[in-house]
Parts: sequence; C-alpha cells; structure tokens
Amino acid sequence: MVKRILGLMVLLFAQQAWAGANDVVVDKVWMRESVPEQQSVTVQMNLSVTKAARLLSVSSPIATSGEIQGVVMRRGKMQTSTVDSMKLAAHSTIIFGTRGVYLVLNGLNKVLNVGDRIPVTLVLEIAGKKQTVNTEAEVKALELSYKHYQDPSVKDHR
Repeated sequence: MVKRILGLMVLLFAQQAWAGANDVVVDKVWMRESVPEQQSVTVQMNLSVTKAARLLSVSSPIATSGEIQGVVMRRGKMQTSTVDSMKLAAHSTIIFGTRGVYLVLNGLNKVLNVGDRIPVTLVLEIAGKKQTVNTEAEVKALELSYKHYQDPSVKDHR
C-alpha cells in the first residue's frame, strides 16, 4: 500500500514538473563569469520538449540581444551562423553549448560574477502558439586553459 502511494506521489510530481509550460522543461542552465569589456556570453542549458516546437528567441536583461547559433566545419574551418529559429522534434532534448548549437547573449551591460543568478527568457512556438519560458542561469567560474590547442608554442600562463 505504501509503495502504491509513493508511486502515485512520484507520478503526480513528475506530471507537475512537465505541466503548465506546454511540455517544456529547461534545466542545467549556466554561463561562465565574464571579464571587463567582454561583450558576449554563451548560455549552457538542456531544453526538453514533449511536443514538436520551434525555439524563436533567447533574451536576458543583462544583454542587448540574443542569438541562436550553429557552428559547422566547412572546408576545414569552423563557421558560425545565426539562425532565426530552431526546430525541436517531439520528445527531444537539445543540449545547448555542445555539438555546435549555442545560445549567445550579446551586448553585455554588466560584468558576470561567480554565484550571480541571471534571468534568461526563451520564446518557443508550440502548436502555433507562442510560449515564454523564464529561467535563471547560474554564473560559474571561468576556467582558462590552453591545453586544447595542439600548438606547442601556446602556453598556459596562469
């Protein structure tokens, strides 16, 4: 009996986590701290949808604009392009910040410090209706490393 009640409670909690936002779940939202004069920052996050959707925009009060960017390798060079929107398949999760898909906030109007909580707004279109999703990004420490360069002349001067 106790197992059934616990199971029912878990199902109700899971249903509430998915309900109310047209089956959209945003989690693991973060960005790196910035340095003075830095103009843009990428937002890392997982965006899950249960219904087919289209991501229309990203914005934050700390930036003048936001972009959805794709990075691809063309003729041996990395090329970045901005897209107006991004199609999201039903029952899918997009991990922004990896695999060539990025959310970028441009025109930063403040320095981001470790521990700050930065509001981020996503606008999606689901079944022909616009849905606004508000979340917060945690600012994490900047990790400087040059180890990913294959050039031995590049040194880490920390």
